[in-house]
Amino acid sequence: MILQIHGVPTSTATRRVAVVAKELGLPYEVVPVDMMAGEHKSEKYLKEKHPFGRIPILFDGDFRVVESRAIARYLAAKNPEKGAKLAPPPSDPQAYARFEEAASLEYCDFDATTGKIGFELLVKKYRNLGAPNEAIVAQGYEDLKTKMAAYDSILAERRFLAGDNITLADLFHLPNGYALEQHLGTDWASYGPNVGRWWKEISALESWQAVKDGA
Repeated sequence: MILQIHGVPTSTATRRVAVVAKELGLPYEVVPVDMMAGEHKSEKYLKEKHPFGRIPILFDGDFRVVESRAIARYLAAKNPEKGAKLAPPPSDPQAYARFEEAASLEYCDFDATTGKIGFELLVKKYRNLGAPNEAIVAQGYEDLKTKMAAYDSILAERRFLAGDNITLADLFHLPNGYALEQHLGTDWASYGPNVGRWWKEISALESWQAVKDGA
């Protein structure tokens, strides 16, 4: 059965799910959600797809999963022969701990910071929400510099954020990182040689190249 990903092909969250599906070799189709027309806020959508009116939503037959990172974890868990490296199970407590560390860093530090910058400089422009708040942008870049210095230190000891194997935590960085790289000219190598080496490797993955410009 082909997975259905309901979302917008170019959205960061939709591509976060798509790159994981590609990495696992899982066939899927994207069912477009017309956010410009407000489909995601309709009563039907809120009841049948996502109660918070967000994307993406995964339908695996009749089973529904919302939120991109939860969807990715579900796909990895359902396909343990490939997914065990992408999301180490609790039965391997040390690998599991390292993975959850890395996943927490992505969500709490990288996503929060790049999301703040991206909202001010990209989303506001796209949605006609006015000029960016330059103070927020400046603080965002300062925060990013600090956080990526810590990343460079971690990556000096590990090939990937959780160890020698690529995990979901690495893949989760790709949509936001690519957005800043492509639209704002961010050079990830400027944040340290280890960050640069890591970013070059994960962004060259065939799975990401297949979905980087649209799931």
